[in-house]
Amino acid sequence: MTNALSGSTEMGYVPVDAAFADAPPPDSVAASLGERLRQARLKSDLTLDSAAARTRIKRDYLEALETMDPRGLPSRAYAIGYLRTYAAFLGLDTAAIVDQFKQEVECESGRAQPTSPKQRREIKLPRGLIGAVLILGGVIGAASWYGSHVTRTEAFAGAPDPVDAMLSEPRPMVEASAAPEPARIWSALPEPDGGAFVLEATAPALLEVRDASGRILFSREMTPGERYRAPDEPGLTVSTDDAGAISVRAGASLLGAIGEPGETVENISASDFVITALSEVERDG
Repeated sequence: MTNALSGSTEMGYVPVDAAFADAPPPDSVAASLGERLRQARLKSDLTLDSAAARTRIKRDYLEALETMDPRGLPSRAYAIGYLRTYAAFLGLDTAAIVDQFKQEVECESGRAQPTSPKQRREIKLPRGLIGAVLILGGVIGAASWYGSHVTRTEAFAGAPDPVDAMLSEPRPMVEASAAPEPARIWSALPEPDGGAFVLEATAPALLEVRDASGRILFSREMTPGERYRAPDEPGLTVSTDDAGAISVRAGASLLGAIGEPGETVENISASDFVITALSEVERDG
């Protein structure tokens, strides 16, 4: 193994298959997630390049999954999406693989366990002081009520009877013609935006939307029937681990899915897709 790696080490790159060529079989020890993925790929007589081409996942991401190197992986949500696709491609149990990934990542990150809250020190007041405070509070409350009652009585003493005032002053007449017509009211309202951009999930899929600066506006696992209305701004990009499960709707037009089922897409231009799809809809119509 030393001779096989010497040349690659001098060039600064060691293939993952060569690095694990002399490793013990996974049955002799508890196989890690990366080892399970690598053994399943080798059992299918696949290289990283061929697996990347068939799954449409970057080779670097597959290698990072097999070596469990977090530095080579994208965000946690995307890493799980790629892992699910890769495990299904290799014929592994996707749910078990994802659970093992979460366990290994949490063990390596060393999350702190919550500590019990500190007990607060109780402050006890003398019994006599508590009684004095209660008596003083009662006196202050009574004085405040009496003062406000006297003030209200004096303020309304010289006020006229509200009923007499209402009857003595004629109310202004309002002509019916002065009321706006319903047609004018509706015409003054803004027209609905016919180009509203909506993403709808037809199957479970991870969806991420970013603005022109790269800031994440939306990122979550979508359920069938769930929708996300994108803001009306240029430069939006869309990423998903299943392009066939995300449909696009602009106004009343259903533009279809953003890609093929099971296809992983990253940072595609939302405006370019909508413009192209709308032009095709108008041409077909």
